[in-house]
Amino acid sequence: MIEQALQTPISNGAFEQIDGLDIFVRRSNPEATDVDVVMIHGLGGTSANWTDLMHLQAERGRTVAALDLPGFGRSEPEPGGDYSLARHAGIVIEFLDSLPTPVHLVGNSLGGAVVTVVAAERPDLVATLTLLAPALPHVKFGVEKLPILLGLAPKAAELLEWARGNQSPTDRVNETMKLVFGDPGRINPLRHAEAVQEQTLRHGLPHVWHAFVGSSRGLGRGFLPWRRDYLWKRLDEVQAPVLGLFGTQDRLVDPSIAGRVAHTISGGTVVVMPGIGHCPQMEVPIATDRLLDAHILGQL
Repeated sequence: MIEQALQTPISNGAFEQIDGLDIFVRRSNPEATDVDVVMIHGLGGTSANWTDLMHLQAERGRTVAALDLPGFGRSEPEPGGDYSLARHAGIVIEFLDSLPTPVHLVGNSLGGAVVTVVAAERPDLVATLTLLAPALPHVKFGVEKLPILLGLAPKAAELLEWARGNQSPTDRVNETMKLVFGDPGRINPLRHAEAVQEQTLRHGLPHVWHAFVGSSRGLGRGFLPWRRDYLWKRLDEVQAPVLGLFGTQDRLVDPSIAGRVAHTISGGTVVVMPGIGHCPQMEVPIATDRLLDAHILGQL
């Protein structure tokens, strides 16, 4: 059944009105009124990044939903250009508020920052919190700072469109997967083909780079210790049990922050995965699923 799940096509999605925007949501069971697990993607990602983990969790009998944040995937862009952490978190909170019970909330990279804010703001909505390579502040300079630094540049969206606009969808997907996988040999050919299809749908949309840059700037503000939305402060406020996963080959989030995460969430669990990159849910979905299941069941 596990191998069958990894070869099952991407879940269909639908647009849902959330806080005034058309947000694209993929559900493992569109007929279910309840949702057990909600997943939020990273910067430049989409709900499609969760396909394998969604299928594996569904095999365990859980209902799963994954959202495209505003301006990402197929979701409508923010008409006012607000891509702050607070706005992204507000969309997720509005979605969770529509559900009858608290959920197991999962976020990757930027999505990890967003769900941290959600869990801090609304503990009543979150049963457990799982952070996969979360974008949290740290002082070591690296590739992970480049989107934030780029976001500070004037006309950054236009510069990105000029630099990347001529890339084919396939080239863009290849470049991204090589960046986020510790071992590109683990790329699932089916998921690669689906990612190219999703990238083709977005190719040339005028809001793509504005959403990327705006979200980079919003994330950057969460790195400033004097702000209310300083992410270490927000993580310290989380009441739900926390699981953090980091990969030793992550080129975007320095895995050395795992120790500070463990200290901050005292009582939670942090796992460092040897040889894994920035998106463990894509690179090693079976291991990620097992850890998530144990966390949900309180067995870690």
